[in-house]
Formats: sequence, C-alpha cells, structure tokens
Amino acid sequence: MKYTMKQMTEYVGVSNTTLKRYENNGLIPPVLYTQGKHRRYEEIHLIAFKTIRKLLKGFDIPVAYQLMTLAKEKKFTEASWSIAQAQKALVKKKETLQMHKEFILSFPQKPLKKQTMRIGELAKFADIETSTIRYWEERGLITGIREKSSGYRFYEKSEVRKTIIISLLRKSIYKLEDIKAIINEMDDENLVSIRKHYTTVNDELDNQLVMQLKAISSYTVYCEKLT
Repeated sequence: MKYTMKQMTEYVGVSNTTLKRYENNGLIPPVLYTQGKHRRYEEIHLIAFKTIRKLLKGFDIPVAYQLMTLAKEKKFTEASWSIAQAQKALVKKKETLQMHKEFILSFPQKPLKKQTMRIGELAKFADIETSTIRYWEERGLITGIREKSSGYRFYEKSEVRKTIIISLLRKSIYKLEDIKAIINEMDDENLVSIRKHYTTVNDELDNQLVMQLKAISSYTVYCEKLT
C-alpha cells in the first residue's frame, strides 16, 4: 500500500514539515517519488515514523535519532548497546534520586562520612557540574567556606543538603528566586514540599521507563521488518 504525504501526516499525527525533517536527517528508508515529485510512502515508512515518535517519548533526541540511523544501516547490535547505555543512565538517575532522598529526609540524624566537602566532591555527590555550584553560590543560594591556608572552598553539611534540594527543585521550578525562598524557609520539620517534588520526579522517571520499554518494543518490530 502506498501513502501520500497527507495520509501519512494523519496516520502519524505530525506535520509534513516534521516528516520531511526525519527524511532529510536520514532516519527512514529511501522514499519513492512520482514523476510529479510527490512522495509515496510504503508500510515500512509508516512503521518507521511511528517508531521515531515512540523513541522520542522515551529517549533524548540524539539517542532516538542515533537508533533510527543504526537501524537503517542494519547495525542492530550497536543499536542494542546504545539502548542498554541509555537505560543504564536512567537507572543511575533513579538510584541518585533515592540516595538524595534518604540523605535529605534523614538530615540531620544521618552523618556524612566527611563533615565538609570540596566543590569537586559536592558536584559528584549531587551529580551536577562544578560551574553550576559556583553559579548558585554567586546567586546566594548556597555558601562556601574558604580555607585560608589552602585556598580551597569547602561546603558544610547544611550547604550539601541545600545543593541537593536545589538540583531537585530545578526540575520543576525554574526561577532561582522561588527556590531561594523555599530553602530559606525550610526546616527539618517542614519537608512536605520536598517530599512532593521527590514523588513528582520519581513518577517522571517511572513514566520514562514505561515509555522506553514501549519504544524498544516498537523499535524491535521495526528492525525485524528491515531484515
């Protein structure tokens, strides 16, 4: 069966500009053209377009595009490793979220192995860039202590907690002024808003996993069709 551009946009649920972009990026098998330069898609293109849409819901754009390119080139093993790597990253996000949650909600009872952290240690623990920490400090969200003898900047346990909370809130609150107000008013007995954000982010990760699994299922069918 052949499909026109109009039919394909209706089946896939996107604009013709989007379909052309996928084609121009080399994400789908070659398309047939009529003498009048009109596209005529086939069943494999419909499957390809639907697969792209599902991949984009579960994975980042670069990963989704890479997977479609690898499928087109029939590099199925390489594609499988890319999927495994992406899911490994999702697992890390989940584990990091849980670790931060346990640290925040048990504060101050749960001791840190070290009472202070250098900026590099804090960045690794919070899973963010050191430049981000410096920026937040410049904006007055966190405060470091400079050691006169070494010149190194250290962050106490309370600032470690603030850093983790800020990194979490940034996923749903975009104004640093609003985040600053939350952390300034927060105490150990008032962590309701933080629990709410943890639940929200955790649900988002769970949903992303579901979207990834659905995308992988569709991608597997597409790869089988290509063979």
